[in-house]
Amino acid sequence: MTGAALALALMLSACGDDGKNAKASSAASSSKSGTTSPTPTPSPTPRTYSYDKAANLTIDRTFTGYDRFSSAAVDGKFKTVDFSSSDSAVTSFVRSDSKITFADSSDLPNGGVFSFPGISGGSGIHIQSGGRLVALELPGELSSYQYFLFAEYADAGTYRHFVIGAPTNPAEINGTGTLTYSALIGEEFNKSGVKPAPLTVDLAKSIVSGTVPLIQDGGKATDVTLTGSIDATKHIKGTLQSSDGKLTGEFRGRPFGPGGKELALVVALKKEDGTLASTRLTATLKQ
Repeated sequence: MTGAALALALMLSACGDDGKNAKASSAASSSKSGTTSPTPTPSPTPRTYSYDKAANLTIDRTFTGYDRFSSAAVDGKFKTVDFSSSDSAVTSFVRSDSKITFADSSDLPNGGVFSFPGISGGSGIHIQSGGRLVALELPGELSSYQYFLFAEYADAGTYRHFVIGAPTNPAEINGTGTLTYSALIGEEFNKSGVKPAPLTVDLAKSIVSGTVPLIQDGGKATDVTLTGSIDATKHIKGTLQSSDGKLTGEFRGRPFGPGGKELALVVALKKEDGTLASTRLTATLKQ
């Protein structure tokens, strides 16, 4: 998101009895004091938005920006909830070594850089070994989506879950209307054909709302109501609660693709017994 750079101007004043020698006096004063005009602050380079298919790891990739859920864990169980976002940090993939670099993750083992030579990326990498998970992928069940994918890191003490890809240029959805999405939470587990439900983004009021099915283990669906906001940079955040009150949670994400065609959110859930879980909401803009 670019802002207008501030142009600085040096104001020189001169004084004289009759004003006839004002210009000469000003020049002399400037010479004596060594005052020079400051270098103007350069304007930021506008971000370029492109809408390449996100889940293509047959080539080197860089993904700018993220929305992220992080948690400290004990014996693999989440104990904390922490959300963050960036519009500039880069998650990258180098095909020759199948090397994944997680954005803003120097606190992770290996500085957040993991390499798997000999493993083909294709449409995603999911490596789970020795109590550690490293993934950069779009699950096969979500293959109809084009403009986002997920990155994950987990070990016994840390969990990190990113949604990245080709975010929508905010200028494309700066109107005063609404965007209505067909949405599910945990869509990749939808084995029973649960139908998506409307999730509305009111651009004029900056409000996100809707009641959406949450697919749990075994394909059981529970309705949850989402209440949130969308800011000027089109980040979405908010809270949710199940219809029976047994589940609460938070979410963070944004629209992806041209005109906000797709929506993806990372979701943290808190169950009635206090345990935490992570999932995601995925949605397609209704025509």
